[in-house]
Amino acid sequence: MINPLDLYAKIESLIGFDAQYEKLYQIYLNLLKSLHVKRILDVGCGNGTFLSHLQNEQFDACGIDRSGSMVERALALGVNASTKELEAFEEASFECVVAIADVLNYISPVEIGSFLEAVARVLPKEGYFIFDVNTLYGFEGVADGVMCQNRNDQFLSVDATFFNKELLTKIVLFEKEGEFYRKEEGSITQYFHPLSYFKKLKMFKLSSTKPVTLFGDEPDKTILMLQKR
Repeated sequence: MINPLDLYAKIESLIGFDAQYEKLYQIYLNLLKSLHVKRILDVGCGNGTFLSHLQNEQFDACGIDRSGSMVERALALGVNASTKELEAFEEASFECVVAIADVLNYISPVEIGSFLEAVARVLPKEGYFIFDVNTLYGFEGVADGVMCQNRNDQFLSVDATFFNKELLTKIVLFEKEGEFYRKEEGSITQYFHPLSYFKKLKMFKLSSTKPVTLFGDEPDKTILMLQKR
């Protein structure tokens, strides 16, 4: 079975959220400009679009992603991206780390503590970690449901169910090959993380929160800015 992250890379253009993500990118860019930071790591950099924005704004930025397909797409834009893990970087290598478009929602409650420790290690004291997480409305009011797309020789079905603070998304993609269709499928789980969790961290202090409305009638994401203690 295909890596779910690589499957998402295949369906990204079919989903068509470019305008919403561009709005989110601009919010992040304005935040970063106000902080006057230079060296930035983009965790979960995806197709490299935000890295390209950072490069155009003269930031010294690189990105990492666990999808090889996404990294290939990012490299084609001429940005610095790889499939490295956080542990591959030296301590205090960056002034700021970003994780955009609910990257942290893909990390389970069991694993998020060690992830935050890894982020803290590559930051100096008072270094910034900026990221967004889905609100409950973002899961219940926006993500939960079924979406189908039919374009040219591709048919996509996305079935997402939110239950017990977890969103299980089942993806089925049919692609035409000659007279037949090839089927690929996978599933992705996302987890709701309450803001109260980030207020109690020992390694970071919560500097600010910013509600963001991208897909619905009320805020479906919250951008958080943490500073290393």
